Amino acid sequence: MKLKTFALIATLISSSVFAGFTNHYQINVSSTTAYGSMIGARNSSDSTQYIVCSYVGFSSNPYGICSARNSAGTSKSCTTTQAHHVEQIRGLSNESYLYFQWDSNGKCTYIYSSTGSMYHE
Repeated sequence: MKLKTFALIATLISSSVFAGFTNHYQINVSSTTAYGSMIGARNSSDSTQYIVCSYVGFSSNPYGICSARNSAGTSKSCTTTQAHHVEQIRGLSNESYLYFQWDSNGKCTYIYSSTGSMYHE
């Protein structure tokens, strides 16, 4: 009984600690990386920022394009034909955080995404 009571209290405390937590990352762009959340760009105080990945679904050769622009107007993009990148891009939503890297040829070398309530308005 004590264990069940403790578990219930722990659940209630942990739920209240994270309830309503938001993390609206602004867009950051460097020479080889870009990151931020979709909602962070959309809710920014400027009309310059964006972050996006697009899926182009040619049946013989699907590919993806990721692009970002920060508040200073610096923009970068990369392309990928890697199947795991393309699938990841297809899973993005307006509740996603996105981080990507590229090489000197403009090819995406790493894409990380996270989707969750903390990125939702």
